[in-house]
Amino acid sequence: MTVVDFAVDLALGAWLGSVVFFSFVAAPALFDELGKDRAGDAVNVVFPRYYAFGLGAGLLALASWAVGTLALDAPEPPLVAVGAVVAAVGANAYARFVLIPKMEAAGSDAFARYHKQSIVLNLVALVGVGVALGATNL
Repeated sequence: MTVVDFAVDLALGAWLGSVVFFSFVAAPALFDELGKDRAGDAVNVVFPRYYAFGLGAGLLALASWAVGTLALDAPEPPLVAVGAVVAAVGANAYARFVLIPKMEAAGSDAFARYHKQSIVLNLVALVGVGVALGATNL
């Protein structure tokens, strides 16, 4: 395993872990324990950092591939992996810089109105990161 492979796997693995944990452990637990309104408020507090973390991880993976290919003579990553990460980064960027401001402007009613969009964006990130990890490690 090269340093480029390690950096990409670390970034994508951490990102995938955060998506799985948030989506299947933390968010359901908050909704079960706090109820819809209070859990929605709690999740809205987490969203900016959650999406920023995904952006950082995705950009780290893309930068590692670029530096590895251009400066370290590493092989080019599979195109499907790069495309999947770009799609996941795009979903997180939209969520962080478009969806969250809409939610903040809408106030306490925002969670119900924008929850479905956040689920779809989260699914895009989950699938994209999973595809990228699979394509680079199989």
